[in-house]
Amino acid sequence: MSSNIFLIIALITTGIFVIQFILSIFFGDIDTEIDVDADISSVVSFKGLTHFGIGFGWYMYLAGHTDVANYIIGILIGLFFVLAVWFLYKKAYRLQQVNRSEKTDQLVGRESTIYFKHGDGKYTVQIKRDGAIREIDVVSESGKTYQTGDRTIITAYKDGILYIQ
Repeated sequence: MSSNIFLIIALITTGIFVIQFILSIFFGDIDTEIDVDADISSVVSFKGLTHFGIGFGWYMYLAGHTDVANYIIGILIGLFFVLAVWFLYKKAYRLQQVNRSEKTDQLVGRESTIYFKHGDGKYTVQIKRDGAIREIDVVSESGKTYQTGDRTIITAYKDGILYIQ
């Protein structure tokens, strides 16, 4: 009799999970319940309880008998499902974050490293832009000569040209 209860728990929670999964594939993220920060509300949620029910229900049904050791193992497996899914949601959320592109004039005041010398005060520098290291062309405002590896500051942006000190 008790194995039937665990089978019902496992089937209902698995069914809820499958429905949520299908809805998220075809209709995108319609769930507003998830808070991906490391707070307790993202673990103790409807999805968290669903995943706990999947792990706990299926283990208890497959174990076949209900002694204290199986309950403890079932609870631990259910908690593992919750934490594993929480971890996966957190990683997936990081993949969704989109870097916004920065306008060229926003680079003024930023430190850069001389990467290549073209001559006549023109250089290619490496600078952090849009969340990554990028190479851009600049002109020396003061006529100072730089060597590869020198650090400098972007001082101005005029007529589509970036200037360094």
